[in-house]
Amino acid sequence: MGCRLDVPRHGHAVNRVAETYGKPIREAVGILAGSIAMKDSENYRDLWFGSLRARGEIGLYCTDAEMAAWAIASIWVVGIAVKAVPTTASLRNAEEWFLAGDCSKRLTDLVSAHAINRAEKSLHTFADSDVYYTLLPYILDPYGLGSRLSVERDPAMRAARNRKRASGVFYTPADVAEYMVGCCVDSLNVRGTPTIFDPACGTGVFLRAGLKKLVQRHVDKNPYFLASECLFGVDIDPWSLDASAFVLFADVWSDVGEQHCSPASVWSRLRLNLRCIDALRIDPYGWHLDNDHANGANVRRISLSGLFPALNRNPTVIVGNPPYSDLGKRPDLGQLVQVFKTLSVKPRPNAELYLSFIEQMTRLADKVECAGALVLPLSIACNIGPQFVVTRHLIQETVGHWRFAFFDREPHALFGEDVKTRNAIVFWLRNELNTNTMLASGPLRKWRSRSRSAMFNDIRFTRLAGDIRAGIPKIDGDYQAAALKKLNTRWDRLEQAVQRIDRQDLAAAPSADDRIVFVGPTAYNFLNVFLRPPHTVFEEGLRLSKHPLHAIRCASSDDALAVFGILSSHLAYWWWRTHGDGFHVLRRFISEFPFGREVLRDKCVAKICESAAALWEAIREKPIISLNRGRSSLAYTPNGYDGTRRNADEVLASIAALDNAFVDDLQQFTAHNIAAKVENKSGCGVEE
Repeated sequence: MGCRLDVPRHGHAVNRVAETYGKPIREAVGILAGSIAMKDSENYRDLWFGSLRARGEIGLYCTDAEMAAWAIASIWVVGIAVKAVPTTASLRNAEEWFLAGDCSKRLTDLVSAHAINRAEKSLHTFADSDVYYTLLPYILDPYGLGSRLSVERDPAMRAARNRKRASGVFYTPADVAEYMVGCCVDSLNVRGTPTIFDPACGTGVFLRAGLKKLVQRHVDKNPYFLASECLFGVDIDPWSLDASAFVLFADVWSDVGEQHCSPASVWSRLRLNLRCIDALRIDPYGWHLDNDHANGANVRRISLSGLFPALNRNPTVIVGNPPYSDLGKRPDLGQLVQVFKTLSVKPRPNAELYLSFIEQMTRLADKVECAGALVLPLSIACNIGPQFVVTRHLIQETVGHWRFAFFDREPHALFGEDVKTRNAIVFWLRNELNTNTMLASGPLRKWRSRSRSAMFNDIRFTRLAGDIRAGIPKIDGDYQAAALKKLNTRWDRLEQAVQRIDRQDLAAAPSADDRIVFVGPTAYNFLNVFLRPPHTVFEEGLRLSKHPLHAIRCASSDDALAVFGILSSHLAYWWWRTHGDGFHVLRRFISEFPFGREVLRDKCVAKICESAAALWEAIREKPIISLNRGRSSLAYTPNGYDGTRRNADEVLASIAALDNAFVDDLQQFTAHNIAAKVENKSGCGVEE
């Protein structure tokens, strides 16, 4: 991706650079808004956006004065970005260019000369045409980036972060949006120009990516035509919609000049395709809710045709990043429960909101051929709450080709280093030829920032078989798929071979007997499995972590040694990453591990115990002591002892009749995860 400012890379966080250029803009907006009198701001909607505001758009987060101030500043920023005005231009100069001399709509007339001068001083601090153009979707965010890292660096950003966390808004890096849109558009066979709809468009990252892809695909069509006829979006924040129109305007303006349109008229046309409404209130063409049977207040729903008269059928592509937040208290809960299965199982304000966007994608997409992509939290794959189970069942029952790409948060994260999240991208493709559901998955990917572009080029999927209601396995390749299929048919479980699985503090470990196996509650590059540690590990006065460990009590010391060997194997680590979230080690993982009493038979247990004893002897005097908030935790890593661990893998593979090639694949899997390698196009490992 080169040195693009809108793409995270080593030593570069998009949020950080966007904050450098966005903060002076927000400061200028604050100055301008403070100068606009309430009586003047009441005329703001009719002055400039009257036709849109008449349809019921209201500022949920911005006052009219703030909306007007943002419009003034954004006109100046976009004028700089498209190089229509110099970086030294005044706000009035920029507005005259934008309005093409129409003095009847000048917003700067609402502001005092003193405020304009102060605002311009702030704006001129970091004015840069190329940077503005690249970062438009981010620097026009009125709330600040508010990432975890930004709060640590500047506590004043806490309010912005709290607001973003409450609304679940995290702006998407450009390369993620371009990858998702590209996959969708390239998968279509439609002859005409596809229509692209973002149900939570924010400041237009996905719509900008959509326009870029359409321009590449339809070189014979004018970008302004493509933007005005093919791109549609909704959001609950009207300023975000205004900002989206400014972003798209910047991408089409250079191709509009010959049509002799004023900048304001071009912006207004683009803004018509962006509507302020909760996406969950939208219904497909010809679908109407029977409001007489709705519980609670009757909130008006609207069809796509009523929302977008220019959209003559359901959209071909639906793509976006829905809010990661709770549903919240709302008067139309009774209606939503009727419409969405994903909400009917949890009709409460604390229901997960983003799951309903998956269902909404399947409702609103074109019936002939469509493609969709949503970037979501990783919990879509592994959370076993009722909403998640119902959502995965819905996916399983919805005709089409579903693909799931998964991304870890370390060493580097999909959203950048200052927004550490584990994510999934869910793809969906349907056409007239589809008669059933096909599922495909990928591994929980770990990569380093220098390999980011290679990662997107290398993402591949492996066909899944079986029921995904309990979770979506994260697998890579045919060997893993075949092993998963066999292991899923096994009746044996680890909990059947042990006496009980409890929780104990680390302080209990030194006095434990030799029949207990400890497992750490979290993991990353290895599962933290150990037996009773030597007393020499615990220094006098050491304050130990209170976070309880899993304590597996076995019938004998040999059984405990065998369980230690089983859970230290490459196969156990693979099974954990395949079914878990890449961090938490749940009791469910331990109890449902598909090897138990069968492994503890005499012949098998002897082999396992021999390898386990050798491994424990090698690592017992090499503890990893970590200090967190004044308390120490203990870990033992089996990494580096591949031969010993492979012995356990081979025993387990023999019991389950797994292919020897899968055993080889397990070691490569562990090595790739530890080193955060990526695969190049030839299939060879490339280490960062």
